[in-house]
Amino acid sequence: MPTFDLPAELTKSFWDKKKGALDGAGLDDILKALQKKHEAVDWPKLAEGWTKVAGKDAAKLKALYEALDKLYRAKASPLKLEATALAAAADKAAKAKDAAKPRKDACTLIAKEALAYAKAIGGGLEVLEKEFTTALKALPDEQESGEGEDEDDEPSNALLAPDRLLKQLKQCKADPARQVHFAYLDNNKEDPYLAVHPRMNGRAMTAKLVKDIGIKTGSFGLLSIDGLQLKLVVEKKYGGLVKRIRIPIKKCGFKIGKVMLVSETGETLDQDDEDTAAVPETAGTPGKPAPTPGTIKPSALPFLQQWAKVRGDAVTTLKGVAKEIADLKDPESAKAVIEISAVVKNLTVEPTTPQQIAELVRYIDKDDVVLDVSEFASDIRTPLLKVLAQLHKAVQA
Repeated sequence: MPTFDLPAELTKSFWDKKKGALDGAGLDDILKALQKKHEAVDWPKLAEGWTKVAGKDAAKLKALYEALDKLYRAKASPLKLEATALAAAADKAAKAKDAAKPRKDACTLIAKEALAYAKAIGGGLEVLEKEFTTALKALPDEQESGEGEDEDDEPSNALLAPDRLLKQLKQCKADPARQVHFAYLDNNKEDPYLAVHPRMNGRAMTAKLVKDIGIKTGSFGLLSIDGLQLKLVVEKKYGGLVKRIRIPIKKCGFKIGKVMLVSETGETLDQDDEDTAAVPETAGTPGKPAPTPGTIKPSALPFLQQWAKVRGDAVTTLKGVAKEIADLKDPESAKAVIEISAVVKNLTVEPTTPQQIAELVRYIDKDDVVLDVSEFASDIRTPLLKVLAQLHKAVQA
């Protein structure tokens, strides 16, 4: 895939040569942070020609693709949101009442370049997938086909076979790092359809199933399983997916606990804990039952009140950042606003069990949007984690 160069206009050194252009704009730290994170990506590994490393071995090609896909999602994809945030900050600085013409011109240029960069980063995963698909199709037939059930020209009834779905889900559970493509179709009138495939991408499967089944609404993306948790990285979102996808999975004889719906950049969009009552409790103390959801010990109430306050402050900050980005009125900014809104939704209003608190800690500690907002706007992460640590200790006492 083409590697992405950071435009010179998005580096602090470029503007240091233009004395006074960014005076009072407040963009120095944001520019330095973006450049640092851009340079931290191992771009040579993603450079065009990466597919040649695997030679004519389909298994090696798939393993390499999955590794690069994971690398891109972890290191490159977060740059999209950071660039969008930079564009919002630059746009705000350009429109400030006290902004002189040099600053207005400089900030307007930065906003334009940052949005173009964000758009390019956002399309990287699709480019990577196309390169993989092209290379795979170029392999000898006997290597491309592998097991008979994995042929890309399979009929829809084979893709939707319950035994096939069960087999693929079991393989995913055996290897938490394994990801397969999924296509999900649902008209909310009958049981939904779910197909998974180790190579055929979700968009292609969806097109095939829509043609044969006639249902045009649904979702597609990547699926993985860690323990009893099902994770769906969606390219196309569908309302109610986290609950309705349980139906075909249960029908094939497979059991899952939590269902997580995440964006391509890793932000949690939705989740469903419907079946967690059947999952062995791991968050409680041995020999001591975990608290019933919705109840809390009196000694923990003060910390729950503190959580309500710091959560409220964080939500206010997040909504402020979302408004600044939305004011750009750009397609890329709209996507960033959705990601920020997802963070607000995932900050549980009243976490009352050790499991809920532990999940919140993991989320806040690792989520790219939380990290970016804390770095570029206001530190919402530290006070949230501090109160959660106190609350966790209190509910386990």
